[in-house]
Amino acid sequence: MSPEHRISGSIQVLMSDFRSLDRILNPRSVAIAGVAPAEAGEFNTGLLFLETILEYGFKGNLYPLNPRGGESLGLKVYANIKDVPETVDYVISCIPARHVLQLVRDCAEAAVRAICLFTAGFSETGRQEAEALERDVARLAKELGVRVIGPNCMGVYSPSVRLSFSVDFPKESGPVGLICQSGGNTLYLVRAAAQRGVRFSKVVSYGNACDMDECELLEYFAQDPQTEIVAAYMEGVHNGVRFKRVLSELAARKPVVVLKGGSTEGGLQAAASHTGSLAGSDEVWDALLDQTGAVRAHTLDELVDMMVTFRFMPVPAGRKVCVFGVGGGATVITTDDCASSGFVLPSLPGPMRDELRSAVGGDAGAILGNPVDFPFWLAREDRYRHVLSRLLDWEGTDLMFFQIPLRSAMEELDGARVTINSLLDDTIEARGGSPKPMAVIVHCLATAEAWHAASEFATKCYEAGLPFYYSTSSAALAVDRLMRSQSRKVGVDGRG
Repeated sequence: MSPEHRISGSIQVLMSDFRSLDRILNPRSVAIAGVAPAEAGEFNTGLLFLETILEYGFKGNLYPLNPRGGESLGLKVYANIKDVPETVDYVISCIPARHVLQLVRDCAEAAVRAICLFTAGFSETGRQEAEALERDVARLAKELGVRVIGPNCMGVYSPSVRLSFSVDFPKESGPVGLICQSGGNTLYLVRAAAQRGVRFSKVVSYGNACDMDECELLEYFAQDPQTEIVAAYMEGVHNGVRFKRVLSELAARKPVVVLKGGSTEGGLQAAASHTGSLAGSDEVWDALLDQTGAVRAHTLDELVDMMVTFRFMPVPAGRKVCVFGVGGGATVITTDDCASSGFVLPSLPGPMRDELRSAVGGDAGAILGNPVDFPFWLAREDRYRHVLSRLLDWEGTDLMFFQIPLRSAMEELDGARVTINSLLDDTIEARGGSPKPMAVIVHCLATAEAWHAASEFATKCYEAGLPFYYSTSSAALAVDRLMRSQSRKVGVDGRG
């Protein structure tokens, strides 16, 4: 066989795998095994999934399953998946682990494409009999041609078909794909990223990965035209050689950021007991991610920061940054944060400093070098807009950090909120006429009310296409990683 035929055959196999998985991740029909009657008044995870999917507005057909039959939330409950009047794409298992083998057999007879095992009690327990049961499930599913997501996972969130395991997830689709071994971390990551404007193509919580694993999911996202950025939380991999190849191919096409859970000895043990993963050493992961071109995050919040950065921040041309905002002490700390991440703050030229001093009306209560600390009592005046526009036009820098320490102001929170909204409106308007990348940082959030206000500011920023951060250090670190990622692709160091 010629090389051309071999390559053509490989592409056909990849596309066939993609189409098969795409149907699973965008199902047209869903069944839930283990739904108790709603009128029973008892907590039941199957009923919780049913309520969630109904409220979220799933576009396809939905079938509750329970051997007792009956009705739940206005839907007929079928005794067995084989009784459902159509071929079901996706079954969610909320039944005890001991019944899963029979569910796999029933699903195979009903030509079901995939089972999501929310069901736990397998290898993550560390018990030999539970590990053996998981192996039996994987073996039987493979023999019968049924795909398995999990066990011990939340499954699929696909906003395009309105399938979700949480009613508060965004219903709009977006360009970010996420895979996550932990169900709880999946819930946090989607909510935290969504609060700052990130929207998802698909999200898969895949748990113990007895069948569908990280490599297959990453291969899918590499081909998915709706996915432009890929994020992953994983506690281990099943095939290191394949994983390196898949991650390298993906990172060559799209930005990829990975958080490896279990980087300490205690974390390795926790990962094994959480999803039964073989985790590998931290040094190996550092080398692996560096070689493949993926970006490494070290915390969940860093992973969110990178999703925000890849989504909203253009790659700066260089590392010269202008820091502008309100709050002298905060600007000093911002300078340190920038320096720690490899950025430099060039001083304003003398004539430009004189111009700003004249615009402000003196330098009392202001810092007019770089950073630039603007007096908060002038924040709602035309001279603020003049200074901001002048700094954005300054050719001596490559990007701007606009920072506001929310609870370091003399104003009460209500007054500060009005001031900051005015600042943001002017900033967004001025930014619209400038190609210079900008990050907005609202920090020093000392109270619950301040956090609530900051979430409002985040919405205003992401609706205007601006990346939003809760600390200067996180913004500087995220932009540094963005630039390093880009520099690896073009073969330039990227540090000033």
